Amino acid sequence: MKRILFVIISCCLSFTANAQYEPSAINYGLVAIKSFGTVEEIGLGARIEYASNCYTTFIGEYNRLFSIGADEEVEGYNELALGVNLILFNWYPTTITAGFGYIGNDSSIFEEIEDDALIAFRTGNFNHGAQIKIRALHQISVPVHIFAEFNIKSLGRQYDTFLLGFSYDFDAR
Repeated sequence: MKRILFVIISCCLSFTANAQYEPSAINYGLVAIKSFGTVEEIGLGARIEYASNCYTTFIGEYNRLFSIGADEEVEGYNELALGVNLILFNWYPTTITAGFGYIGNDSSIFEEIEDDALIAFRTGNFNHGAQIKIRALHQISVPVHIFAEFNIKSLGRQYDTFLLGFSYDFDAR
C-alpha cells in the first residue's frame, strides 16, 4: 500500500514541475520510423502537436511506411493518427509522456490478420484501431525538442512502431 501511495504522490508532484511545452504552443515535427512488422519496413512521418496546457498535448500525425530491399509486390501504406499525451514524469529538460488515440491505415495485408487484431475494424480499404504511445521528450533549446516514441497498436503487432524525431515551435521566443 505504501508503494502505491508513493507512486501516486510522485505522479502528482511531477505534474507541478516544468511542462513538456508552453501553454497554447503549436509544434511541428518530423519522424523516422521503424516498424516491428518486417525487417525491411521503415517510414517517415510528419506531425503537429498542440499543447492546450502544460500537461496535455494533442497530436495529429501522418506517416508513410514502406519496405526497403523487399520484393516489388510488397507495397507501403499510409497511416493517420490522432491522440493525446499526458506527462507521466518530468525531469526537466526531459519529460516522459504516455497517451492513447485513434490510428488508421490503408495497409492491404490487414485483411489477412484482421482476426488477430484486438480492437480494429475495416471500412472500405481503410483500417481503424487504437494505439498507446509512450514518449521520452528532451528539450535541446527553447524551440527544439527531440523524442523517442514507442507505439503499440490494436491493429496487431505487425503495425507496432518505434519513432525517433524532433519537433519545433515556430512561435517560441
